[in-house]
Amino acid sequence: MSTKSFAPPDGSPFGLAFRAREAAFAPPTALLVLLHGVGGNESNLAELAAGVEPGTLVVMPRGPLELGRGQYAWFNVAFTPSGPKIAADEAEASRVALIRFVEDLQAAHGIAPERTVVAGFSQGGILSASVALSAPQRVRGFAVLCGRILPELEAALAPPGRLGRLHGWIAHGREDTTLPVAWAHRADDWLERLGIPHQLRLYPGGHGLSAPMADDFLAWHRSLVAPRPPARLTTGGEHALLLDAAASDGPLRIAPGTDRLLREHFTTRVPLGVAMEAAIMAIEDELALVPASVRGIDIVSDSAWSRVIAETAGIHAEAASISRDAVEHVFSRQAAVAEGRPIAAEGLPDDPRFVAELLVLREIMHHLDIPFIQLGERGNSAPAG
Repeated sequence: MSTKSFAPPDGSPFGLAFRAREAAFAPPTALLVLLHGVGGNESNLAELAAGVEPGTLVVMPRGPLELGRGQYAWFNVAFTPSGPKIAADEAEASRVALIRFVEDLQAAHGIAPERTVVAGFSQGGILSASVALSAPQRVRGFAVLCGRILPELEAALAPPGRLGRLHGWIAHGREDTTLPVAWAHRADDWLERLGIPHQLRLYPGGHGLSAPMADDFLAWHRSLVAPRPPARLTTGGEHALLLDAAASDGPLRIAPGTDRLLREHFTTRVPLGVAMEAAIMAIEDELALVPASVRGIDIVSDSAWSRVIAETAGIHAEAASISRDAVEHVFSRQAAVAEGRPIAAEGLPDDPRFVAELLVLREIMHHLDIPFIQLGERGNSAPAG
């Protein structure tokens, strides 16, 4: 596994310079973003990255503020007798930039939020908590190594109903004089009040990443992103169902199935545009009831129509997945047909089941934050209606 450094040019989708330890194979099974502390740089946590399980892509971005030669930070901070005083505008700018950075990495490598963890040392740990607690839809878990959770973050916290899907890991040295261990206890209490599953681990020593702390972090990370089979999506019939091979409580109903949509909305008496709007509303109503734990999970579609949608989007016939952006592009073309554009001009199948399948797939990917859906085994090129 190689480690490379990247300094993105202006206009790059990655707004931060970074160092990456590539996964042992492609595509990677998970993403870990490691954030350095104040005065550090993107190489500081390379030794920790080397111990991460081989299927994970590890990315170590550089803070945007240059303090000196080879020294960077996420925000300026002054240590006063009454405690740390931060430049709140800089901390906010770094939080927003890192959320965008994580989104871009996930899109570029086809990695779901459910397979993503953000962690950091000291100020990097602060930012890992800031990212996860304000954008829990983007990550599975976060780790704060000898850091704290900013009290100033409270206004940006996501609603409690979305925070429960996160997993946290807090580690601190008992003799830390830079950020006293009281900060770890405050973080523990705050996460407890928020209802976020988490662990608190205290270690001998001061403000540093000890070998036992690193080993325990790596074990926690492995347990959080251990590969599991993707959930299987079926869209035909009365209900769209999600069958998670790791669950034992049977299929989960997440949306109306295409048979039901065709019967209730796509009739000869209803204009296509009106039918599409009504179907979208029906799908959204049921998706709103889906548990937050389902967001961002890996999904494989059983429907042959998913592959038809992919091919309509111009994706190679043997492709393994379809992206949310590709589905959205096909939807835009279908919406143009609903507004009167000839269907032949858009090259779309003239079949209401295609439209119903497209709407179900689109709404699931948007509302459950699924950037990619895997395509099942290739069957007949013309699915039965």
